Amino acid sequence: MPDENGKLYLYEALELRAAYDREIRLLGRLIKPEEGRRGGFLSERDSTELRAAPGFVLADAEARLKGLKVKRLKLNEAIQVANFRAEIPFDAESVSLARALELRKALLQDLEQLAERAQEAAYVRILHKEERDIEKVPPRAFADAYADYEETLERFRSLVSALHRANHQVTVAFRDP
Repeated sequence: MPDENGKLYLYEALELRAAYDREIRLLGRLIKPEEGRRGGFLSERDSTELRAAPGFVLADAEARLKGLKVKRLKLNEAIQVANFRAEIPFDAESVSLARALELRKALLQDLEQLAERAQEAAYVRILHKEERDIEKVPPRAFADAYADYEETLERFRSLVSALHRANHQVTVAFRDP
């Protein structure tokens, strides 16, 4: 639901962009139906002719597709502008939404690495060689590795919460006619 000035909230703009993407994909398949079909063993592709069904006008579909692509481009630009202008608090500073999205991606990667480190730190590896056993103790203590994981997870959750709040407060300068 747009704000009092008719602008979309960020979450609405993101959903509208996804709807545009879905309709663009469908129209693309309707305009070029052979690209969306796959021939199997008993394919009728060679002997089948496609003709527009009643109610489907190819020129109208092409015009709609062209219009939607332009609207999607304008909407995407408006979303990017909003992402660079709007700021959220994170780690005792203010960061733009664009930077926050990059931080979110980086924190997800860090979480994967820290989870692997915690898993490695959880066990001592024992190598059985001939008549003796060799113990490989992890370089980091499990408690430290797990604490690093928990700290990063808390930062990630804090960032995601701030992004979620911003999605419902930040408006995008775009009106869907």
